[in-house]
Amino acid sequence: MGNRYLLLGASADLCCAFLQSHSWREDDEIVAQYFHNMEKLEKIAREIPAQMRLVQANFRDAASTESFANVLKEDGFVPTHVLHVPAVPIENQRFTEIAWSDAEGQLNVQCRALIVVLQAFIKQMAKAKQGKIVIGLSSCTINVPPKYLSSYVMAKYALMGLGKTLAAEYAPKNIQVNMVSPSMMETKFLQKMHEQVVQQSAANNPAKRNVMPEDVAGVIEYLFSDTNTFITGVNIPVTGGDGF
Repeated sequence: MGNRYLLLGASADLCCAFLQSHSWREDDEIVAQYFHNMEKLEKIAREIPAQMRLVQANFRDAASTESFANVLKEDGFVPTHVLHVPAVPIENQRFTEIAWSDAEGQLNVQCRALIVVLQAFIKQMAKAKQGKIVIGLSSCTINVPPKYLSSYVMAKYALMGLGKTLAAEYAPKNIQVNMVSPSMMETKFLQKMHEQVVQQSAANNPAKRNVMPEDVAGVIEYLFSDTNTFITGVNIPVTGGDGF
């Protein structure tokens, strides 16, 4: 019997990199939540042997999030592997320019969504005494956080706290919860960032480049693998040496 994967934020470049690099089996099942960019996921679904079902949900919206969780519950879908990487495009803003709706949007997409969705099946995961959950964070949770990204940084720290508490609570049930924290990653979510900021980040990195989605996908691959039997609750930096 294959594994069952739940991918939250499946159209994100990081999740697509994982989908394209993982060695899928025909009896694997994937539920891929997305908000935009369905075409890219449809293309990947045609290329891999696993069964992949695409489900649209807007995690900014409470009703849409609840509806997605209810679909999983009604279908009896209990994943063995969960990858949580939904994101809101980041934009430099001074603290005094931030509206609460900006911060709330980040918290809803990154934290509320994970809480609501996990509650749909985590009791069944615990009963089965197996499961691996990987949460996408950021190196802002390891290093001095960047200026002008208060909403984003706040949401990532909240998500890290949630991940650590889940790891502590569910370790006795053999559910491993881990986090990955890349430095600035070359994805479409940098579109609103000034190009000079992106270039400066690469220049300042010891590796003289920004992290690529494929770099992080390899770490996720290990955390999801059968080889990983005893790591839980950790936040792994993927930074090219820019922070440990």
